[in-house]
Amino acid sequence: MVADNESGDSIEGEVRTSSGMFLQKARDEVVADIEARIAAWTFLPAENVESMQIIHYENGQKYEPHFDYFHDKANQELGGHRIATVLMYLSDVESGGETVFPNAEGKLSQPKDDSWSDCAKKWICRAP
Repeated sequence: MVADNESGDSIEGEVRTSSGMFLQKARDEVVADIEARIAAWTFLPAENVESMQIIHYENGQKYEPHFDYFHDKANQELGGHRIATVLMYLSDVESGGETVFPNAEGKLSQPKDDSWSDCAKKWICRAP
């Protein structure tokens, strides 16, 4: 599901094939503690943080490269554009699962070789 650019409603799309859900803010002590840690780490007030989204990927599922901002007015009225996104990986995999940053600029500290995934050979990536 993705946000429709006109209405802001959730719609089926080919861009994202994973499943997920949002956790109610401070729904329990564990969620509240994670939210407090994110606020401290980002130097942003906890009340400015969106509800935490948990996403599950099966083998072969994806979320195509995208920007974490909205074009629709409905989502913008809920707090405006995002200024940061915090990613936390809840599992480890032997291969795949990278998060790609296709527009990131920077120098790598090691040369790319055959040990790098196809994804990492093209872009700056973060593996779980």
